[in-house]
Amino acid sequence: MISIKLPISIFHYDSWLFRVRSWEKNGQIYQWYFGVKKWKNQLPELSNFLSFLFSKKQMMQYSPDYLVRFALETCRAELVHWCIIFSSLIFSVWSSIGMSILMIFIAAVLNLPYIVIQRYNRPRILNLLANKKTNIERKVINDLETLHRDI
Repeated sequence: MISIKLPISIFHYDSWLFRVRSWEKNGQIYQWYFGVKKWKNQLPELSNFLSFLFSKKQMMQYSPDYLVRFALETCRAELVHWCIIFSSLIFSVWSSIGMSILMIFIAAVLNLPYIVIQRYNRPRILNLLANKKTNIERKVINDLETLHRDI
């Protein structure tokens, strides 16, 4: 819940942690190896329980502002799940090695699917956004050319 209090501006999709890597093939690697499309909508999302949160279950609109917000929210969600995994390391200070390994394993198994979903969806959202910007730029250029011809 701490992540909700953080400004959305700190979660930028071009930052080191969140940027799309070339080996991810624009997110397709997650479909090829994990079949993410088959199961991603079956997992619960926190916005199902807290209606004031941004829902990432489905695309509600396609405006550039919404797509940017959606991409940023995938960064927030990814960071939360990485933090849960890494916070499980804290328990190794008080726990036996076997219990520590179990805690880290459980944290990874329960959180990596959500990270995969965010890493799969973000490039797709950014591609939609890029297409929107290209279409807007194309329209502006066409409008300017039309205006120039009319003068």
